[in-house]
Amino acid sequence: MKPASTLRAADMSRRAFIGSGARVALLSTTLGAGALLSACGGANDEQSAMETPALPSVENFRDVAGVGEGYPTVDGGRLRRGVFFRSGALTPDDADTALLARFSLRMVHDLRAVAEASLAPDRVPSGAVRETHEIAPIDAAAAMPADASAASAWMNARQRQLVTDPAARLQFGLLLTRLARVSGAQVFHGTAGKDRTGWAAALLLSIAGVPLDVIIQDYLLTNTVAQTRIDARIGAHATRLATNAQTVAPLYQAQSATIEAAFDEMNRQFGTLNNYLAQGLSMASADVTMLRTKLVV
Repeated sequence: MKPASTLRAADMSRRAFIGSGARVALLSTTLGAGALLSACGGANDEQSAMETPALPSVENFRDVAGVGEGYPTVDGGRLRRGVFFRSGALTPDDADTALLARFSLRMVHDLRAVAEASLAPDRVPSGAVRETHEIAPIDAAAAMPADASAASAWMNARQRQLVTDPAARLQFGLLLTRLARVSGAQVFHGTAGKDRTGWAAALLLSIAGVPLDVIIQDYLLTNTVAQTRIDARIGAHATRLATNAQTVAPLYQAQSATIEAAFDEMNRQFGTLNNYLAQGLSMASADVTMLRTKLVV
C-alpha cells in the first residue's frame, strides 16, 4: 500500500474518482490534523448546531460533518451538522441517554451481525427506530500477526473486502439509501465505530465533495476520540499472543493506509465513485443527490 504522502502526490486522474459521483473533482488539498480541526471553528450560518458532547458510555460518538462550521467541500461549501452521527455500539447510560435526547434522533442504523448485537444491545433513544444492516465484522481479535507490518497488511485486506464483498455492498447501499430517504437526524454504528462505520462515513463525506485529505484525517480522529478503549484492546490482544503492543496496534488503531486501501479498491473495481454507488451499491442517483443536499449547506 502506498503511503499517504505518495497518494497525495498522485495525479488528478488517480484522485478524481471520488468526486466524480458528486459532480466535483477533488483538489490536491493537503490538511494535517491540526489544520483540519482549526478549519472547523464556527457555527453554520443556516443553523446553530450544538457541539457534539463526549459520551463516555458510547464509543466514538461524533457528528459525521465534523465540528464548528463543518468540514469544507472542494466547491466552497460546508457540511451541515446535526444530520448524521456515527458511533460504536449505542449503549448509553442514563446520563448519556439524556444527552442523546438533545439531538432528536429518528433512526438508529445498526451495522452489526446478530451475534455482535446480542452482546451489547442498542439502547434506542426515545422517538427513534432501530434498523439493522448486517455486515460481517472485521474480527481483529482473531488475527495473529508476526509483526506490525503483517498486522497492517491484514487490516488493509479486510477493509478492501468491505468494498468487494457482495453482501457488504448490498447493506452499505441499503444504509445510504435509508439515510437519504428518512427525515430527521440519524446515527449509524458498528461495534467500535471504526471499520464498517468508518467506511460508511467516508462514503458520505465523498458524496458531499469533502477533500480526500480531510476524509483521511476524519478517519484518523478515531484514535483520539476512542483512545482509551483502543489501548485496552491492544493490551488484551498483546497479552493473549504474548507479544508487544506495537505488533498488534495496527489491528485496532485507525491508519491512513487502511482507508486508502478501501478507496484504492473502489477505484480498481469500479473506476469512479459514481460507478461504485450505482453499480456496486445499487443506489439511485436521486438518493445520492438527496444525500448531498442533506449534507451540504
